[in-house]
Amino acid sequence: MKSPITKLIILSLFMWALVLTVSACETPEEPELSDPPEMLIPYAVDADGNGVFDQERIYAEDYSNTMHAVFMIAGNSRASQLGSENYRPELPEGMGDRAQQWLDMVRVTDGFFNSSGRISPWFQESGEQFAKDGGLDLSVYPHLVYSYHMHHRSGRFEDFDGMYDALNIEPANYLVSPGRYLLDNHYADGFFFHDDGTIDHESMSYGLGGIHGHIYAWVVWAKPDGADNMGMIDEERLTAWLGYSKEDIAGIALETATVLNEAWDDEAGIYDFTQNESWSTGVMPSSTVLSLVTETDGKTWNLDAVGAMIRGHKALYDALYMFGEGDESAEAAQQLFDRAAIMFERVMPLAREWGLPERITFGSNGASAASDEVDVYHSFQFLNHLGGGYGWDRERDETAGFLGDQRPDLKDAIGELSDLMLQGAFTHLMQDDRIVSRVSYEDGSVTDATTRVSTAGMFVTAAGNMYRKGSAFDRASDWPDLDEETVERSRMLYDSMISHHDLIMGAIR
Repeated sequence: MKSPITKLIILSLFMWALVLTVSACETPEEPELSDPPEMLIPYAVDADGNGVFDQERIYAEDYSNTMHAVFMIAGNSRASQLGSENYRPELPEGMGDRAQQWLDMVRVTDGFFNSSGRISPWFQESGEQFAKDGGLDLSVYPHLVYSYHMHHRSGRFEDFDGMYDALNIEPANYLVSPGRYLLDNHYADGFFFHDDGTIDHESMSYGLGGIHGHIYAWVVWAKPDGADNMGMIDEERLTAWLGYSKEDIAGIALETATVLNEAWDDEAGIYDFTQNESWSTGVMPSSTVLSLVTETDGKTWNLDAVGAMIRGHKALYDALYMFGEGDESAEAAQQLFDRAAIMFERVMPLAREWGLPERITFGSNGASAASDEVDVYHSFQFLNHLGGGYGWDRERDETAGFLGDQRPDLKDAIGELSDLMLQGAFTHLMQDDRIVSRVSYEDGSVTDATTRVSTAGMFVTAAGNMYRKGSAFDRASDWPDLDEETVERSRMLYDSMISHHDLIMGAIR
């Protein structure tokens, strides 16, 4: 017998299948052409510091991660960190210029890649113009929506004329439209699905990670220390801005928690979206069959998807705790936290100094590497999901606070992982002081020495967010009271963050 939630998804996706069938019979349209954007951000940087454009393309992901690196250097140039008199005291005066660079990049990226929240993954050079890829890559969304970081830290820029207001107002469409698009077009009855209507661990994790910015906005609005941020907006206006009220968000969180509960494999400690047979077979007429689940092995996951799912769980259980009603919401919130903890604990034993495997298989005997390489970008994405911005460890008054109240040992584990990976980056992931793209999971040997823009940008982002989670590094304002080894490690990390930021900026055309 089909469960109520299964019946709902069958009904909600039936019309979607018909639309897909009709569109499949249509003649493919000519690719949409656009004039080049004001700035061309490359895929990689060569040994001479020049940009390398993979297949003559520009990627939304590279623009997004460049913005994260710019933000991190701008926001951390305050007097207690990069701008300390113990490190680079001249940096604070340039914070306004870097914030303006970030705003310029938002304007270009929003205008070029964003169509009402649908992010085109890439454009390819075609003569003097660029041809748009009409597809959709949901994996871009979880960290793209993390751009709220500059809005949240706008107070650091109040001393720069007009910058506080600019950071709060100008990026509004870029901050809000992606999450709204996902909820409007890729969500139904607790399920997130790809463009073709299929459901798998990627659609669920990237979709859920991609709406964490929407939930974050309501969490900040409601918590006491959000009064000088989202709390400055009245409830009606914020509802109109986001397209969803806090009650809507709580309802979505409960629907999603119900779906996730059906997919949970207790023995493996992961969600398996292939195990419910009615999700993938016998739900459509033979002429319009829509396979809802595409994975053959539902327990083998991409590492970045695990990170996005953990971050998404944090958003869901905060929404249920703060805005949900009754025992059902409270129990679902607790269950979501417990399962996020299980996923994290399964992954942790796989961590090496050079990172985590690109894919992971979850089983009854724990998790194991399903790939023989480390994708350095995905490793640092995973790390940033744990503690970057509204990450898993971000807890404030009136939020759920499960991690600090129930499992403070996991906060310590996050710090240990951060120390391991950031110190290991200098031992295993750098060639000529530049981060590489891929290494062997077995021994950390370099398999691809390419310095990718997204890898460099995410390294800067994760380092800036995570370096004080453990004990190996500390901020420059505290260096006079620290041992020489900690100061030297911290200085090396600061130097690398700035050099990678400068490397990216120097390669932009």
